[in-house]
Amino acid sequence: MIKAMKHDGEGISKVDIGLALLLSLVGLYLMYENVYVGIEDFDTGAGFLALPLFLAVTVPVAWRRVAPLAALAVTFVALLVHSALFDDVVTCGVAFPVLLLLAFSAGSRLALWASLAGLALAVGGVVVVGAFDPTFDDGFLDIVAFIGPIVLVVWAIGRVVHSRARLAGTLRTRTNELRAARDERAKLEVATDRARLSTELDELLQRRLGELARLADAGPEIGDATSTNAALVEIENQSRQTLEEMRALVGVLRDDSAGAETTPQPTLTHLEALLVRAKGVDAGLTVEGNPRTLPAGVELSAYRIVEHLLAALEDSDDVEVCVRFADSALELEVSGPSRRRATASIERARERVQLHHGTLETTTRGGRSSATALLPVLAPAQV
Repeated sequence: MIKAMKHDGEGISKVDIGLALLLSLVGLYLMYENVYVGIEDFDTGAGFLALPLFLAVTVPVAWRRVAPLAALAVTFVALLVHSALFDDVVTCGVAFPVLLLLAFSAGSRLALWASLAGLALAVGGVVVVGAFDPTFDDGFLDIVAFIGPIVLVVWAIGRVVHSRARLAGTLRTRTNELRAARDERAKLEVATDRARLSTELDELLQRRLGELARLADAGPEIGDATSTNAALVEIENQSRQTLEEMRALVGVLRDDSAGAETTPQPTLTHLEALLVRAKGVDAGLTVEGNPRTLPAGVELSAYRIVEHLLAALEDSDDVEVCVRFADSALELEVSGPSRRRATASIERARERVQLHHGTLETTTRGGRSSATALLPVLAPAQV
């Protein structure tokens, strides 16, 4: 029965079950008072049928949200049958609140024509109660004229609630449509920007490669080591700048949904933060020589090499990292308590070193490991 009376996939709420239970208990109590106390010549044997039959009037309240029209129909038929069988029993004490509640539900939850049918059933229930209830023998028309307009007003309030609910639903739908349109427009704008940036990237490559070609063509005279070194350094700086600009443009062109990282690549200036994260604030970092800006690839590899070598050591404050800037090489020395099964981390560091044709030497003595990596770099120009 419950499944048959569901409407729009909505279930019966606990509140409605509570209301139906409360009205049923009140109805049974009043029915008992009428049958066994109030009416002296009433057939008490029939009371056993009058009491449970009256539940058909109150129980449909539980379905007032999911099937208000069906609930009104069941209540109307139950009132009609109950009044025809037990016309001496007073039913208005509970019947009127039930009809008002169901009339409001019909007005607030049904379409216009179904709602009007519910209103007709509610008014019909009032007529049945007024016609058969002994309380209104002398004023049947008066009670109908009094309760009928109340039912109509309650139903009209339900219609206002229904109208506002439809308006709110329409607004939600329009809002969702506008949000979808806004997101689509944003995607189109992003696609347009990416197309523009792709064009700029192509122009940048053409311009930068042309500048590098001109620098190479205008090379120094053979045998002039100082000018040769300066020219190579200038070419390196221009190449570095080109790579940085390309990285910035490519970072913007990456698909955000893929979760690609667009943060700047780590450099030697990030080693201190790496050391603190990996081994604690008491781990030591020493910088020797003449610090200077190195090629982006060398700085990134140096950072990763130190990262791998730190992973090969135990988590301890007794870890030392030394970065030494030589004239033609960058030397990295990492030492600390050795860790078991550190071969994989050391091999990853060795692969990074080999990318730059460098060397990596490792030693372990007394439970302490030391690794020294040497990365060749171009010497700075002599001024």
